[in-house]
Amino acid sequence: MLKKSLWIGSTLVVVIVLWVIVRQSSSPIQSQTRFLMDTYCTIQIPGDIDVIPAIERAFERIEDVEIKFNALNPDSPVYEFNNTGKSIEDEEVVRLIQTALKVSNISGGKFDISVFSLIELWGFFGDSPKVPNDEKLSEVLENIGYKNIVDENIKISKKGSKTKIDLGSIAKGYAIGEAKKTLENEGITSALIDAGGDIYSMGTNYGKPWVIGIRNPRGDGVIGTLELSDMAVITSGDYERVFEEKGKKYHHILDPETGYPSLGMASVTVISPDPAEADAWSTAFFVLGKEKSLEILSELESMEVVLITDSGEKIYSKGMEIERKTIQQGETVK
Repeated sequence: MLKKSLWIGSTLVVVIVLWVIVRQSSSPIQSQTRFLMDTYCTIQIPGDIDVIPAIERAFERIEDVEIKFNALNPDSPVYEFNNTGKSIEDEEVVRLIQTALKVSNISGGKFDISVFSLIELWGFFGDSPKVPNDEKLSEVLENIGYKNIVDENIKISKKGSKTKIDLGSIAKGYAIGEAKKTLENEGITSALIDAGGDIYSMGTNYGKPWVIGIRNPRGDGVIGTLELSDMAVITSGDYERVFEEKGKKYHHILDPETGYPSLGMASVTVISPDPAEADAWSTAFFVLGKEKSLEILSELESMEVVLITDSGEKIYSKGMEIERKTIQQGETVK
């Protein structure tokens, strides 16, 4: 409820996209942190009963997702799909790919999981990214395109052997959602799940909404805060994975059409009850830019956004404009 008031393969990415602003309280909150999906994941649960076993099971579920969906893990059906061409028949992976393809279709291909080879070419799976030469880039772009991925309802196949997929732009959100389901199955009704700044606010913090800050992409601190219950807050930003070459900076959010980092946006924050879709759409909106994003958003339900351009302009989706005057430094969306 919004009240009125990359992962990138096995690359080490430890970026706090959002800050959780915890209300000052003497009431206890139990918390554990683990390093999963190449970032620090923290689960907080208010209360004084023993919830550590439930938290541990939620972390185990995140780890299961990490293994299954990681394109660089030989134990993943995604890895096998990429390297041997074997169709994906694991029902869970098929469902998530189908969700990704839906976002690809609506976004006109600006969200595209077939970018594995493009990310690999830029070196974002490793520690030494670099700008590729034009000839190699053109060659790789010939095999990029979500329409090369074939949804056969119960399995996923591909049209060409060189098409490879990466689910990093949706799998972390999915893992957060699975952690939430695990906690619910353990009888937990209130928790905050934070995977490197991608957050799900479950229930309340002692009867009050969780307070979450949106990071300022061009400086320290936050641009404002949100009061949320049972909502995901997922951000994509051009500061998450950056390198500099010949005096120019390049980030990891690539436009599938050009093969280069997308231009125009500094960050996109998506607020939605579905963390997997929020994860995918934060990338899609980043690449689409502000005008097209707002146009598409008007057709989507239960989703709000905060767009910040690389010039510092802040744009809010219609629902947020109705429910708030503006987000300014230190102001809370209630």
